[in-house]
Amino acid sequence: MGIAVLYGSSRRNGNTDILAARLAEGREADHLYLSDYRLQPIVDYRHEEPGPYPDDDYHELIGRVVAADALVFATPIYWYGISGVLKTFIDRWSQSLRENRKEFLAGLAGKPAYVIAVGDDDPQVKGQPLVQQFRYIFDFTGIRLAGHVIGTANKPGDILQDAQALAVVDGWRAEWRNG
Repeated sequence: MGIAVLYGSSRRNGNTDILAARLAEGREADHLYLSDYRLQPIVDYRHEEPGPYPDDDYHELIGRVVAADALVFATPIYWYGISGVLKTFIDRWSQSLRENRKEFLAGLAGKPAYVIAVGDDDPQVKGQPLVQQFRYIFDFTGIRLAGHVIGTANKPGDILQDAQALAVVDGWRAEWRNG
C-alpha cells in the first residue's frame, strides 16, 4: 500500500506539509489531510456501559492507516505539542482498542513510523516532549519509531532554509530507495 501521511496542520502547504511532501515524493502515498475530515472527540466508555461512538470519518481514516506499510505523522508544533486534529485522531484509537483491540494492535505492530514536527520557538528543545509523546504512543501500539525530525520555521516556505531538517528527510528518502 505504501505510506500513509497524516497531516496535522490546520492549513495546506505550510512548512510541515512541505517536509512531509518531500519525504513522500516518488513513493506510493496516501495523503491524509486530517482537517479535511469530520473527526469528533473520543467518547470515553472505559468506566460505563458502551454507547454509540461518533458517526464521522474515523473508521475510513483508521482503515487507511492500518492498510499502509509505513506511517508519517506530520504536525506543526502548536503550543509545544501535537496539533489538535492529529491528537483527536490518535485519541480515537481508544475506540479501536474497545471495538477490536487484537486486530487493531496487530494492524499497527511493527509498522515503521516517522515523525515530522515544525515550530519556531526553540523547537529543537521545546519539541522534545512532543517526540516523547509519540514514543509512548508507539510503544503502546507496537509501532516502530523509524525516525523523527524537528524543523525550525515560521513564515510559509521558511523550512526550505532549514538545511538540517531537509538533510534528515532526504536521508530517509535515500534509505527507502536503497532499502
